[in-house]
Amino acid sequence: MMDSKLRENKLQALEANKEALMQRVEEQAGEYLSWLIEFASIPSISATGEGVRECAEHLASRIASIGLKPELLETGAHPIVWAAAGESERKLLVYGHYDVVPPGDDAQWKFPPFEPTVFEGSLWGRGVGDSKGQMIAHLCALAAWIDVFGELPPFQINFMFDGEDEIGCGDTSDYIRANVDRFRADFLYTSDASTLGVWDPALFLGIRGALYVELNAKGADNEWHSGSYGSILPNPVTQMAQAIATLVDKDGRVAIDGFFDGMEPITTELRDLAAKLPAGFLPPAETFGVREFERDAPIDSMFFEPRMCVCGIEGGYTGQGLKMAVPTSATAKIDFALLKGQRPSHVATLLRAHLDAHGFEDIEITVLSDAPPSGVTGDHPLVSTAVAALESVWGRPPVVIPSIGGGGVFATFVDAVGLDCLLVPYAQPDMQEHSAQEHLSLEWFTNGIKTSAEVFRRLAIAALERFEAGSAHAC
Repeated sequence: MMDSKLRENKLQALEANKEALMQRVEEQAGEYLSWLIEFASIPSISATGEGVRECAEHLASRIASIGLKPELLETGAHPIVWAAAGESERKLLVYGHYDVVPPGDDAQWKFPPFEPTVFEGSLWGRGVGDSKGQMIAHLCALAAWIDVFGELPPFQINFMFDGEDEIGCGDTSDYIRANVDRFRADFLYTSDASTLGVWDPALFLGIRGALYVELNAKGADNEWHSGSYGSILPNPVTQMAQAIATLVDKDGRVAIDGFFDGMEPITTELRDLAAKLPAGFLPPAETFGVREFERDAPIDSMFFEPRMCVCGIEGGYTGQGLKMAVPTSATAKIDFALLKGQRPSHVATLLRAHLDAHGFEDIEITVLSDAPPSGVTGDHPLVSTAVAALESVWGRPPVVIPSIGGGGVFATFVDAVGLDCLLVPYAQPDMQEHSAQEHLSLEWFTNGIKTSAEVFRRLAIAALERFEAGSAHAC
């Protein structure tokens, strides 16, 4: 048990050194930027495996440089980089991912994608925002903390950096389920994505669930001229188009029987948050190159209605010139965004039943990814901590956004570990992740580091104040 006088001295130090902590981040901003540039120079493309292990080893080395003992947790695919700062019953799990999506066509980039370059107040390159910059901000914050206080925070911070976020986290999720005790904590805190249309600090209360499926329709074994035998053979592309058309009504809403069953009512709190979003959050439809939005109430559709998206469809000949032939197959990839109360596995069952009932028994369904929804309420202790930290750093209150699409590993943390998860993006709204325009504002990067440092400071105060009480939510 910590001596009461020592605890009081530590509390006084936490209050007295708040500005010193922020000043240390400012002093080290150039050094922290060099960490990010070096980190983002390593490809780490999880889809192909290029550079992933090298990047994990580099990250482990960086973690070791601030005095922690990193581990590479082997998942059977790309490793998790793990490190524990301190040892306590009160724990915060900080999640991030070091893998990136492929860069695409190098010719579309302002600068080579893996040669991060400072330009017009931002760092440009693949992964600088999604999510190496946002991820390393937490390590930079801990480094600044150690410089100022000379010791680790009075609660345990477990850093978990994932190597397969961009490919669905399948092996990572399996590893978590097989090693639940390692990942137990009071909360999970992560920084990823951008603030969407908000140029103020922001956070997301929830992450919508996701079911991602592939549909396959088969035709004849070989192509036949559409004017001969092809004219009497089933056309899988037509079949696929007809099947997809049955999944939605004339207004584009999901038309699968039972799809909305079990969905929890939208709370007044969430609707109030949506109503308070700044005017610029949703620009005019013309901004996106379309005449109008699909719904008359796009904000409601965005946050409060499950939806289906046909992400891609292919089949038959679409090359240059003519080819009159009936295709042999067609494939479509579809994702369903789900709200609380909806379970991906149940939706997949309903989808199968729907296709069968409409005469499409031959269309095969493969589930590529599934994740139930997750989220916290606005009065959650970690939310209030993050809100206060963001306002302290930015000088203005953050925008609290009801949810963002995603899924992935967060659902595993919720289901398998029982963790509450909070997503606080450190990237500006035009970060343009996954594109050749990906860039991270240097101001947002520095403020992200400050935000993590202030979150740590506030959690440290809470841990010390509740030290004797042993509160389950001491963090």
